This record gives sequence, structure tokens and C-alpha cells, in this order.
Amino acid sequence: MPSDSDGAIHSVKGPAKMVCRTTSVIATVAVLGLGLSPAAAFTHLSSYEKTALTGQEILVFKGASLNVDCSSAGKDDVKIISGPSHGEVRLVEGKVYTSFAKTNQRFKCNSRKVDGIKGVYKSAAGFKGQDQMTFSVHTFDGNAYKIVVDVNVE
Repeated sequence: MPSDSDGAIHSVKGPAKMVCRTTSVIATVAVLGLGLSPAAAFTHLSSYEKTALTGQEILVFKGASLNVDCSSAGKDDVKIISGPSHGEVRLVEGKVYTSFAKTNQRFKCNSRKVDGIKGVYKSAAGFKGQDQMTFSVHTFDGNAYKIVVDVNVE
């Protein structure tokens, strides 16, 4: 899979779409404990907003699917399925902190970095306004997630 010096495995500029299949485990900021089925309809939808300064990178997505002992829960698939229109988003494999709720058995995993994936966004130089991107996450056990991120660029 193509990668550059900072570990990015794919990037998307403008309205183009690009697929990224990873070998690391994946999850979302809001929804964790996922599954894989290429033809599955999205069973979970999550959306959130971020704020960025024009031309500066920000983290817009992170995740890792974990077992209760904090080990990898298996291979998942993440794609950038739309956007952004006014910048670039790239998926980067690396260490991430998870965000499990206190009621989740994996909450203890939040205190350590684990292998995962990050979505990093950077607006076009000088752009100010709204941008949006959508990620899909499919996991090995059959769940499908769609995550919409709205970015206010100042």
C-alpha cells in the first residue's frame, strides 16, 4: 500500500474518493467495538464537529478495536467516502488513545496508546469556512459505521 515518510497510507484532496484498507485495528471516536462486511449497510451513524485554523493540521478521526484485555480485536477497514471539498484528509497508522465510556469493560485501555489509525485534516491555504468529510468503518465481525465530521475552518 502506498505510504509517505510520515506513515500516511492514502490522502484525499477535494471531492475525490479514495479507499484505504489497513492492517491495523480500527474504531471510531464515538463508537468502539466494530465488525467487517463489505456490502453491509451502515448500522451505526455518528457525527461531530471540529474547529481548525486555516492551513494547520488537526486530528479529525482516531480509533482502535480492542478486546477487553486491550489487545487487538482484529483487522478492520476504514475508507474516506466523501470530502473534504476545501482541503485534504489522510489516514495514518500509528499509536492512538481510545475513548471508551466508563461503563465499557475496555475503559482501562484509554490510559495507554494502542495501535490504531488517525484521520488528519488540513484545509487549503487561506480557506475559511465549513468543510466536511465522511469515513466508513467496517469490522471483521460484521458491523458497519459511518462517521461524518464537520470542520469549521477559521
